[in-house]
Amino acid sequence: MSDVLLAVENLTVDIGGTAVVDGVSFAMRRGEVLALVGESGCGKSLTAMALLRLLPPAARLAAGRVVLEGQDLAALPERAMRRLRGEALSIIFQEPTASLDPLATVGSQIVEAYRVHRGVTRAEARRAARDMLDAVGIPDAERRLEQYPFELSGGMCQRIMIAIALVCGPSLLVADEPTTALDVTIQAQILDLMRKLVAERGASILIITHDMGVVADIADRVAVMYAGRVVEVAPVAELFASPRHPYTALLLASVPRLDATPKAQLATIEGRVPSPDEFGVGCRFAGRCPLAVQRCHEAPPALADIGRDHAAACWRSADVARLMEPAS
Repeated sequence: MSDVLLAVENLTVDIGGTAVVDGVSFAMRRGEVLALVGESGCGKSLTAMALLRLLPPAARLAAGRVVLEGQDLAALPERAMRRLRGEALSIIFQEPTASLDPLATVGSQIVEAYRVHRGVTRAEARRAARDMLDAVGIPDAERRLEQYPFELSGGMCQRIMIAIALVCGPSLLVADEPTTALDVTIQAQILDLMRKLVAERGASILIITHDMGVVADIADRVAVMYAGRVVEVAPVAELFASPRHPYTALLLASVPRLDATPKAQLATIEGRVPSPDEFGVGCRFAGRCPLAVQRCHEAPPALADIGRDHAAACWRSADVARLMEPAS
């Protein structure tokens, strides 16, 4: 892959002696939007936290490399890592109203982020904050700088989070479920804003979501996670048209279709994501997979190339197409 911005190699996060993120590998190009998808509990957010070295106290980065623009973030001293957070890479957390400081004005939170990394005067930082609010589509920016988060709507708070994340011009933005708490109209506006920022600023975005509609709307490529492992990676159009892992196919089949027969039964994925103490030795999806055979329970399939820029970890990837047939 040419022009690689981020390369994640064999990333492993350990909690209590169990690898809850297990050997995750993927890469991102400059200016690309990569979606990391999967059900709740698959390890998406822990993967994101590991990239920024913001893991909870119980979790430990046990192995792997996270190479951003030639620097291995996993090997950097904490002081160097603090300089990079917000400057080279930033994150938008899941819940903006919980992530913003309710006792500080919007302006002071953006100004603080800018001054820490740029070492400028407060007046210069305030001008940058006002310009950033204009860039994310917040009207009357000068007045908004003096408001507190509780005075703003959820959509406004999400835009404030984006402004804080982008004010220093990072090359990589991690967006962890950035539209979960928003209604569909505001969600569309936020996605449009993120596309615009990618086009204008050349940033790359790693967007974490379980919403396949969001994936179709904004992503260039998709990495599908299940039970702590990446099970498929492909360009978004190819993934939707021809998934090669049963889990991906069942995720897509469970999305309601406008052309479905009236009163048709909605497709579901039986069972649940296993907890780490239930991981077996084979494919972790085998217990829920309608295509599973004995081999699936005995040996884990590697993430193998099956086409140009398309890889899947499945012993029966050639048989997956039939799972996409709509329910009648």
